[in-house]
Formats: sequence, structure tokens, C-alpha cells
Amino acid sequence: MLDQQETLPLWQEKAQLSSLSQLMSLMRPSSLRQYLGSKTLPLCQEHQPKASAGLDHKACYLCHSLLTLAGVVVSCQDITPDQWGELQLLCMQLDRHISTHIRESPQAMHRTRLKDLAAQTYICWQDLLAHCQPQVAPPLAPRLGRGGK
Repeated sequence: MLDQQETLPLWQEKAQLSSLSQLMSLMRPSSLRQYLGSKTLPLCQEHQPKASAGLDHKACYLCHSLLTLAGVVVSCQDITPDQWGELQLLCMQLDRHISTHIRESPQAMHRTRLKDLAAQTYICWQDLLAHCQPQVAPPLAPRLGRGGK
């Protein structure tokens, strides 16, 4: 769908989070809109406001669906401390590619809903991060010498 020539190993549980973070940049609404526009609209129609608004709605709907699926993938996994860094990267990708690129508008409630979903997903993933932090070994206590006291 997004012109991916290679298949990603999404069925392998350990590879899911890293593959998902690679796909997060493709889920950016502007990227989806550009992709959908190149496939559906002839060049002369790109300037029509109604066609442009419809394309924006489709891109946001597709991003919403993909983000919902990403949330399902992450929530279905038992996040291990080894995957903590991958989940942290996924949160950063979500913020960088989705949340910051959605411009809300009173005329476009679909954008507000998408931004809300992105915020809810981010909070959920941050909560997972807080509960699966990698175990840090406590600092070694200084050894007391066995002097002749």
C-alpha cells in the first residue's frame, strides 16, 4: 500500500517494535496525503478545495487506522526491559512524525480526533515505558576493609 518493496518481519515478535518505528514516518498525514494524491487526483484537480479537503480527510482516516493498529501491536506485546529502548524510540517517532504534523481546525474535526488519538497513544506508550524500565544494577557498596580495629 505504501510502496514498500520489501516485506517487514512483523510476525516476529522481537522485530515488531523496530519495524513499527521504521513505518511511523510513512504514517505522517502529509506523507499519506501526498501518496494518495499521486494515486487518485489528476494534476488539474489538485487545486480544487473540495477535492483537497476530501484527500485530507482520507489521509487522516488512514493515519487514524494505522495508528490504531500500531497501538494494538504494542499493547499485545509483553514489553521486556530489552525492548524499552525500542518503545522509547517509537514514542519519539510518534511525537515527531504524527503529533507535531497535525494542524487542528474547527472545520476539520477529523484532524482533532487524529491528534487526540496520537496523544492517547503516546500517553499509553509512556505508561508502558514507566512499567517496564530496564533494571539498573544498584551501585556497588564500598567494601569495608577488615582492619585490626
